[in-house]
Amino acid sequence: MNRTQEKLFEFRSPPVNGKRIRQARELRGLTQVALADALGIDQTMIAHIERGTKQPASELLEALAVELEFPVSFFRQTDAPEFPAGSLLFRSKAGIGRKVVAQAHAHTELVFELALRLSASATLIPVKLPICEDAIEGARSVRKATQPEDGPIVNLVRAVERLGVLVVPLPDLKDCDAFAVWAGPNRDYPVIGIIVSKSPDRVRMNIAHELGHLVLHKQITGGTRDQESEAYRFAAELLMPASGIIEDLKLERLTLFRLAALKIKWQVSMQALARRARELQVLSDRQYRYLMQQIATRGWRTNEPEFQQLQEEKPRALRRLIEVVFGSKADWKHVGAEVLLGSDFIADIMNACAKFPDQSPNTTRTRRKAQVVRFSNPI
Repeated sequence: MNRTQEKLFEFRSPPVNGKRIRQARELRGLTQVALADALGIDQTMIAHIERGTKQPASELLEALAVELEFPVSFFRQTDAPEFPAGSLLFRSKAGIGRKVVAQAHAHTELVFELALRLSASATLIPVKLPICEDAIEGARSVRKATQPEDGPIVNLVRAVERLGVLVVPLPDLKDCDAFAVWAGPNRDYPVIGIIVSKSPDRVRMNIAHELGHLVLHKQITGGTRDQESEAYRFAAELLMPASGIIEDLKLERLTLFRLAALKIKWQVSMQALARRARELQVLSDRQYRYLMQQIATRGWRTNEPEFQQLQEEKPRALRRLIEVVFGSKADWKHVGAEVLLGSDFIADIMNACAKFPDQSPNTTRTRRKAQVVRFSNPI
């Protein structure tokens, strides 16, 4: 074989995608300067690589992979699917640092891409989320789709997932509890990113609030106070429907003790209950202020006491999707290699999601690749 023939069969790896370098860097919460310092190179080199004007040498690429904790193959992928910032656009204006916004966005963008990739082997739950312009009507439509009764919604996170919303567990990020976005080329996929390590009542309110943005503000291009107020009104009616909670609020005088009892039933904070009582004119403004002063005096504004442990709520659908494709006993290192994300990233996702309640240690699943599997049964 001569030299010309050798070139015909020469193998060349795909080029490094600078957007993937940036995505991984932002996920790790690093600036270009911090990453360059860690690698012992100039910041301009990182800038060139991310812009695609220079390709890293193999040694530098290996160092980047180690520092950013992703396999080399991750950086050779094409661009990620379209994933707008959604409600992060105005979360950032409310005091969240740009680095935290970028980190939350990169994490959820990667998980969304993972879900789309796995959907080739397991059908995603169909989207049944109603779209409305009115907050109260929207909340009632969602309640009708999840449960017919006016009582507390049992496991809100799971109920939201059954409507086709991809709920993504976020890493613990400062000042960023949750955000929502309609993702994909046609904005067809509703996604909520949520920090699940917060108190259950806070998780439920955050989920309900972001769900309000999905239902009411599908084309989110910037936040206003009106949009935030609408999302709160939606969340209040969803979690504490007027027709269902009014008798509970009127049954006894609303003291801190009474609010604590109602918190256990409705799975929302005492402060949310007091505010709802004022909105429904069960409490006067003066009575509401008095209760809030009592709560503040006890230091409960940011950390309410748990008189009875509330049910912890975690997303399930994402873990279920991975289990359907790879099996519940699949090795995370193997899964990470297959989806080009690394074992640590997959392990973090799986650990932040709920396991199937009836899953026993001896349960095994066979891997089903390229087979359509519906899992819209209880998740």
